[in-house]
Amino acid sequence: MLKENLEQLFEFIAQHIPAEQIMQAKKEYQQTTGEIYEDDNSYNTRMALFLEWYLLDNYIPGTQKTILENIIEENQTTWDEKHLEACQNITNNIQALFEVKKVRDNSVMVLDLFNDEKYMVDEDDSKLAFRKNDIFQGRIVLHQGKWNFTGYFCFHPSKTQRYLKDEARKFFLLQRSWQKELTGLEKELSKKEKISSKNSKYIEKIKTKIESTDMSERRDPLIRELIVLEKKGKEMAISTQETKNKITLLKIETIKLEGRKLISELLNKLAYMNLKWERSRQIEISDIYKN
Repeated sequence: MLKENLEQLFEFIAQHIPAEQIMQAKKEYQQTTGEIYEDDNSYNTRMALFLEWYLLDNYIPGTQKTILENIIEENQTTWDEKHLEACQNITNNIQALFEVKKVRDNSVMVLDLFNDEKYMVDEDDSKLAFRKNDIFQGRIVLHQGKWNFTGYFCFHPSKTQRYLKDEARKFFLLQRSWQKELTGLEKELSKKEKISSKNSKYIEKIKTKIESTDMSERRDPLIRELIVLEKKGKEMAISTQETKNKITLLKIETIKLEGRKLISELLNKLAYMNLKWERSRQIEISDIYKN
């Protein structure tokens, strides 16, 4: 079902996106993945991978929206709910280098080498498509409570596993540093919110005292204390908002957008190495899969 929705999106692109726009995007894509020719053994798969990239990793200039997110927004009132739901799920895909851990009759367990998370993915043809310890580029989508592949993969030779895992490890460590920074900011925010809440409660307490006090000699010190507390409250509000902004920036700009960009660039580079290997049998694989 999910794959059918993706095929419909490919058809939508062909019918509604100007050909010159697709060709320009293809040129950009092939700068890192290599030019695709019709006589390549993996031509159809690589064209599908390009269309996935176009929909899911390509952002509208000047925005934080992918092509697919923009298409969904423009067709909210014309597409049926099931198709919209499936397309929205596709936007939340996880693209990664996956290592096959277990192969069952109708599913496969894979390890995301970028975040060290395991996923059980529904796949009817699992025993035909996968072998234990395979490493491949792919995408998974959570749809109707189950993980599904989009259906297009780039499998890498077993001799390249050490290199692939080393490259994935670099991103894993970078992502872990981002998460550590995020955790620190969230703790800082929690602390500031607690202080701010305590200050607000004390302000209300002082106001109550002022309202119940008639004598000016007792009111004046309370009023001065209130002014200090309200100033502190304003400063805390500004500081709290600054921390919230840092968290949002880290989550959206760095972890989400920059993270996706780096994953896409790495996988595209590896796909190009794979294409070189596919075309040549005269070069040592270690001379292709290297930095």
